[in-house]
Amino acid sequence: MLSSKLQSILFTAVIFLTIGAKAQQTKIGVGVEAGFPSGNFSGISAIGTGASLKVEFQIASAFSLTATGGFMNFFGRHSQLVNIQDFTYIPVKGGLKYQLSETFYAEGQLGAALPLNNGQKTLFAWSPGLGNFFNLPGKSALDLSIRYEGWTGKNESLSFLNTSNTKGFASVRFAYVFGL
Repeated sequence: MLSSKLQSILFTAVIFLTIGAKAQQTKIGVGVEAGFPSGNFSGISAIGTGASLKVEFQIASAFSLTATGGFMNFFGRHSQLVNIQDFTYIPVKGGLKYQLSETFYAEGQLGAALPLNNGQKTLFAWSPGLGNFFNLPGKSALDLSIRYEGWTGKNESLSFLNTSNTKGFASVRFAYVFGL
């Protein structure tokens, strides 16, 4: 069951997307990602990989609304003493993107990380980041971005390994963007 806080965030994202449907320009990007855990989360996993789909609705010359969904798997650490399962989530986020120049941008997103593993809980997701478009012929582009992402919420089954309520990681995303 989704918490009322998460329901409010998802409702707000739907409203933004509805407004964005009347936007001037729409872009769809398909990308691959690598995540590098930080803090206590690095004791549980060394690396994560995933894929994502991002839709961007331009609402002003420098502002866009974004909606991102994807798949992210963090590989659990294994040793003779500890055997940690992989952490597999479906992050779903909405946000705002600001063009700092013609190709360089800053972005912030909020949403949820939905678990695919048994015993895990839905986590609140937030991520600030920076990126750059590399224009291709036509309206298509390559998008290279970096961000810090935090998934906040405690999973009791891992409390002895991860004393923080946030699983944080730095992420690099490389995407092909279709301009529509």
